[in-house]
Amino acid sequence: MSDRASRRAARKLPVGEGVVPDKALEELLAAFAEDPPADVPPIDLDDPSIDVLLGLAGPTDAAPDPSDPSLVTTPLPETAPADPPPDLPADAPAGIDLLPTLEQPATPAVTDEPSPAPAAEPANEPANEPAAKEPAPRTTIKIGGDDDLPDALYLDEEAGDRLRGGDRATEASIRTAVADGERTTILIADDDIEGASGGIPIGTGSASMDPRLRARRIAVKRAVGRRRLKWFVIGGAVILVLTAVLAVLGSSLFAIEPGKISVSGANRMSQADLDAAVKRLADHPVLLIDTHSIEAQLERSPWVREARVTTHFPHSATIEILERVPLATYQGPDGKFRIIDVEGRVVDIIPGQPIEFMLITGPGVNASIGTSAGTAFARAAEIVEALSPAVRSRTEAITVSDAGALGLAFHNGAKVALGVPTELLDKLTRLEAFLKRPAGSDCRTTIDVTTVEPSCSRQ
Repeated sequence: MSDRASRRAARKLPVGEGVVPDKALEELLAAFAEDPPADVPPIDLDDPSIDVLLGLAGPTDAAPDPSDPSLVTTPLPETAPADPPPDLPADAPAGIDLLPTLEQPATPAVTDEPSPAPAAEPANEPANEPAAKEPAPRTTIKIGGDDDLPDALYLDEEAGDRLRGGDRATEASIRTAVADGERTTILIADDDIEGASGGIPIGTGSASMDPRLRARRIAVKRAVGRRRLKWFVIGGAVILVLTAVLAVLGSSLFAIEPGKISVSGANRMSQADLDAAVKRLADHPVLLIDTHSIEAQLERSPWVREARVTTHFPHSATIEILERVPLATYQGPDGKFRIIDVEGRVVDIIPGQPIEFMLITGPGVNASIGTSAGTAFARAAEIVEALSPAVRSRTEAITVSDAGALGLAFHNGAKVALGVPTELLDKLTRLEAFLKRPAGSDCRTTIDVTTVEPSCSRQ
C-alpha cells in the first residue's frame, strides 16, 4: 500500500449517521457506471481527484507530488470539478432517492488521450503562507426514504438465495430475473426505516413459507374439517335413530286391539255410523291414526253434536259422543213430522206426531235430516228449552206466524204474545210473574208480554 493510501485509510471516517462507507460507494460506482473500454487502464480510486469529483474533498487539499509514479500510470481526464450537492434541510426525510444524488457529480469520461499531469508546486512555500484548509466533510448520501419507498414485494426462493449468498445481486442479475417473469424488489435503506432489511428480501411467498407455519396452517384446516365431519356424523346418527324408533312405533307391534276400544254417549245415533268409526281404529298403529278425520266422520251423523277420539299407547282407544237433544217437532208440508234440537237442526223424520216433544205450529219447510228447519223454528226451540215447569205445564204448542212472531198456546185457550224473537228470557220472566196474579190466572184471551207491564186483553 502506498503512503497516500495509508493516509487515506488513517483519515477514513467511521461508519455512522451521515457517513457513507467506501465499499458502498465502490459498489454504487460499479453498478451505475458504464464499462470502460478494454484498452483503458483502471481508475485509481485512491486518487484525491475522485474525492473532488464526488464532492467528498475540497479543491484546497494538498497538491499531489509530480514524482509520484501513480500519477503516471493512472492518468485521469481533465474535468471541471463538480459542484458540491446542496446541503440538506434539517427536516429532510430519512432517505433521498439514490439516482438524483448520484447525478450531481458527473462521472469522468475515459478517453484514449492521457490527461496532462497537474503542475508541480514549488517545494518551498513561504513561511507566512496560511496552513492548508481542512478537508471538507463527506457529503451524506441517503438511500431510501419514508415517503417515496416502493411497496415491499415478496421475493421467491431463488431471488432470496441470490441476495443471501456471498455474491450480491447486480443489476444484470435483476434484469435477468425480471425477463424470466420473476418479481424481484430490493429495498436498500437505513436500518431505522420501517420495512428495511439491508438488502435482504423483505419476505417470501407461499412457496418459501416457514415449514412450521405451513404445518400449523394445515393442522388448523384439518382440525376444522374433523369438527365439521364429527357434527355431520352425529346429526346423521340422530336422524337414523329417530327414523328407526318411528318405524318401530308405527309398526303393527303397537296397533289398537278391537277389544280395547271404548264408546260412551252413543244412545240415538246409528249403529252403522258407530261401527264404521270403530273399524278405522281397530288393528291400526296407534301413532298413525288420524283421529281428527274420524271425529269429523262421526259428527256427520245427524244425532251427533260433538265427537272426540283419543288413542292410548300402546293398544287402546276411546270414542266419546255428545248427542243432540230433541226438543220439539213440527209438521212439514209433506205431512211428516220433523224432530229438531235447540239449534233447529232436524235429527229425524217420522210419519206420526211424537207426543214426547213440544209441538211447533206454523209455516214449516220440508227440511231433510241433518239440515236446519229455519231461524224462526230454531228460536221456537230455544223457548221450549227455556220454559219453566209451571209455564210448560200450561203450554200446548209454540206458535210461529207468517211474519216470524212467536207465541204460546195454553190448554185453556189463552194465548201469549211474545212478538219478535228478541229478549225472550225477559218476556218469559214477565209471563211467569203475571200468571201468579189473579188477573193472569183467570185470563182466557191474550196475554201481552211485549211491554214492561204485561196485560190481559179482553178481546
